[in-house]
Amino acid sequence: MDVKHQNQDSLKDQLIRLARELCRIPGAPGYEHDVVAWLVDHLEPYADEIEVDPMGNLYALRRGDPAGPVVMISAHSDEIGGVVRAIEPDGFLRFNKLGGVLDALLVGRMVMVGGHFGVVGVKAGHAQTQEQRTQVVEYSQLYIDVGAESRAQVQEMGIGVGDPVTYLSDVQRFTNPDRFCGKGLDNRLSCLILLALLESLRGTDLAGDLHAVVTVQEEVGLRGAQVAAYRVNPACALVVDTTPCGDTPDMGEHQSLPIGIGRGPALRLVSRADVMHHGMRRLLTETADAEAIPYQLLVHDRSTTDASAIHLQREGIPTGVITIPRRYSHTPVEVADVNDVVNTLRLLQALVARMGDFAGYLSFIP
Repeated sequence: MDVKHQNQDSLKDQLIRLARELCRIPGAPGYEHDVVAWLVDHLEPYADEIEVDPMGNLYALRRGDPAGPVVMISAHSDEIGGVVRAIEPDGFLRFNKLGGVLDALLVGRMVMVGGHFGVVGVKAGHAQTQEQRTQVVEYSQLYIDVGAESRAQVQEMGIGVGDPVTYLSDVQRFTNPDRFCGKGLDNRLSCLILLALLESLRGTDLAGDLHAVVTVQEEVGLRGAQVAAYRVNPACALVVDTTPCGDTPDMGEHQSLPIGIGRGPALRLVSRADVMHHGMRRLLTETADAEAIPYQLLVHDRSTTDASAIHLQREGIPTGVITIPRRYSHTPVEVADVNDVVNTLRLLQALVARMGDFAGYLSFIP
């Protein structure tokens, strides 16, 4: 990626190009192996040690001063999706959801099923009653058409019960080249930030050990993060994720989510299951202010990040949360602004440069 020597426009172009490549890879919760393999290949040149645990979490270690802090920066690799639960005699597939898939956005969508193209079927509009045209069909009543005529044909294709289902929706740029859209921006964007961060640190001496961790199964209960945080046992952790924002006509920005895309990363202070450690909040805001990095403050009690699991491990881990605002969360058309991605990367670079100062922020009583 050549983070150190690219100008801003080239970096943004490359980040969006890599997002298109990485988001295209299916990675439903529990089925992230192809995403993790891509990340292993791309992270390996910049890590002193790289490992994938039996659960699928990826650990890329940059060693630093052994007397310094152990710091963990994490991002999750999975996307919302589904799983085949049954194959009907005529070749149609029934499925269950994995993560926060919205029933209203399933009908008529293109999907990938175990590496095969399919569509979520819908009763022909001409045959629907007026009432049916305005109803949301529950996922349990929907089916996937993979072009087969029988259960035997489906099985010959290699599709079986338990195979993953993900949206098919490639990353596209708007006329405004800083804005882009696609499935899986949650949270492949943060995985790319970890990649760019480690590349930018090549040849740099660190004040402690830095563990860049890509976790699995975040969308179904923050499962990988629990294992990863216990294993690394860091002095503190930073979670990088995406977050819903309120800057669209249907959201009521000033009442519900007073953040928007293109205004800088959002520091999530409170979620449904964690309150940011006040020392980590001070570390994040002081660092951003010192570097003139724009940021937004967020309180959102209707969602979680891996921080909700990480901060509870062992004796408690001070954890900060940096999120990239995105519109249309958990849809195949999530929208983000690449400037927020770049500013998140800048903030992490500045934080890593201050690793030697972290100890002063980790005590609960200042």
